[in-house]
Amino acid sequence: MRASFEFQCTECQNIFDVRLNLDLDGNYRIYCPICQHPHYRKIVGGKITDVRFPENEENILIEDIRPMKSSCRDKKTESPGMDNLLYDRWRQRLDVTEGAL
Repeated sequence: MRASFEFQCTECQNIFDVRLNLDLDGNYRIYCPICQHPHYRKIVGGKITDVRFPENEENILIEDIRPMKSSCRDKKTESPGMDNLLYDRWRQRLDVTEGAL
């Protein structure tokens, strides 16, 4: 199952969306679509861990991900709180209770 995650590049500070396969445990290398800076993530048990793996031959790479530039947005132009507003509206529409999620 692929899920979307938001990343912020540590080099150029741009925010971009990435779809990762949570069914495959292992190491992933994700490149920033703007500056091509590599970001390393490890998935274990369907969750992204805090472990950042070094690039060497011992670490088997599951997937090399290069998102399109259209997945990137500048942090300065992002609307503050828009994600929370959309989430709240979604919950209201579906009449979802707090513990159900």
